[in-house]
Amino acid sequence: MRSTILAWVVAIGLIGLVTGCEDDNQSAVQGEAKIGGTVTDDATLAPIAGVSVRANSVSLGSKTTVTNDQGYYEFTFEVDSSATVELVFTKSGYNDKTETTTVNSATFLTLNVDVTAKSPIIGGGGSDGGSGIAQTIAFLSAEPQEVSVYGVGGLETALLEWEARDSLGLPIDAANAIDITFTIVGGPGGAEYISPRTVTTSALGKAFTTFNSGVRSGVAQVKASATVGGRTIETSPIRIVINAGFPDQAHFTVGPARHNFPSLLFVFGKRNPISVLVGDKYSNPVQPATALYFRSSAGVIQAAVHTDDDGQGSADLISGNPYPLGAAADPMAGDGYHFVVAHTIGESGVDVMDSTLILWSGFSEIKNITPTTFDIPNGGTQVITFNVSDYLGHPLSAGTIITVAATVPPPPCPDCPINTVGNSFGIDGSLTLDDYLVSGPGITDFSFVLSDGSTDINDPIGTTVTVRISVESENGDATTSFVGTLH
Repeated sequence: MRSTILAWVVAIGLIGLVTGCEDDNQSAVQGEAKIGGTVTDDATLAPIAGVSVRANSVSLGSKTTVTNDQGYYEFTFEVDSSATVELVFTKSGYNDKTETTTVNSATFLTLNVDVTAKSPIIGGGGSDGGSGIAQTIAFLSAEPQEVSVYGVGGLETALLEWEARDSLGLPIDAANAIDITFTIVGGPGGAEYISPRTVTTSALGKAFTTFNSGVRSGVAQVKASATVGGRTIETSPIRIVINAGFPDQAHFTVGPARHNFPSLLFVFGKRNPISVLVGDKYSNPVQPATALYFRSSAGVIQAAVHTDDDGQGSADLISGNPYPLGAAADPMAGDGYHFVVAHTIGESGVDVMDSTLILWSGFSEIKNITPTTFDIPNGGTQVITFNVSDYLGHPLSAGTIITVAATVPPPPCPDCPINTVGNSFGIDGSLTLDDYLVSGPGITDFSFVLSDGSTDINDPIGTTVTVRISVESENGDATTSFVGTLH
């Protein structure tokens, strides 16, 4: 007899080992998913008949069944690919149990469950062995926890499950059923809503409602409340995330960290991040992890990145062959220039894309100084023009410092009078370049005025003035000087 009992226990234990297994050899066919299993007492391992099993799914609806004499239950669903299902197991004298799983088309899923008997000490919250009146409302689940904005083809509805409990924490029964009202107390304000707004609890104390997204992404908060015996009970708000929709061309922006990329120096490995901001048609950031793709006619660029919660992503343009010269350059802008293109897929599979123009600047050059010497009379001035650029005449990169210094020799004695020279270039003789793409005045073409700073000294012979122009830049440093006379 003892060996027979042991064999029965081992057999039941083996059944428990296959909980949650999928078996493609069962009777489920394409377009159909099945789930079934045995409900047992977790203490005795004996099958339990008469267990109420409820299957809830946002996409598949709700079904109920009862275990047979062998404790077995089974559901069949019509499903194209896969769906999430919540199973609730209830029986008088046992604690409820909830399992959430995924069913797949043409697959039979075995889900065996054990349940725990209630303690006979607490029996129930009511004098008749049932529950007491509702004291609290508990939030149980949201399936799924994140939805998409309305109208973009994603999952727009979440099934919310709540439970009303008595003072002992037991689910209230049908005799003490209450009406629970659901309210959105905070959200993005895109016409999201709850349906139904008010639900009467079931014999198991449960209440189900659906949250439906609107046209704006963000976080919504939902609160459940009820009036029991003239007293209001309610939950703290729970959060539902509304993700945004597909990328939209009107809300697609691409730009580099640096338009002027000091890389036409024939060195490789320098990086220039190219950033993209992507929104949907409602001006919200697109759904996180939206893929962005990049291409460039010059250098090498990371092929793909994924957006963050703000709809942003960034790929590095890396200097190297081919440099933007000849066929690798943009045919309209010419050597040194090229475009980086970023694109993604929008609604209905349309391409969403934009591009940004990049200038690869080369080594620093100072040239075209006019005049290269001067003779300034007492009280006079002289305008000097010059050019600072790379060898193609393009601007140097942001942060480049250009300095003009005009100096005279020291006097032959401490008390000897000395001529001084004024210099109008920049601020205190220097200026710093911004991120420029094209040449022009104040970018590559400069001028300054030298002036006699000591009009009370008339120097017929003249004082030598040395003018020094220097460049400090990622494009390389450069310097040149020339001399003239000041009277």
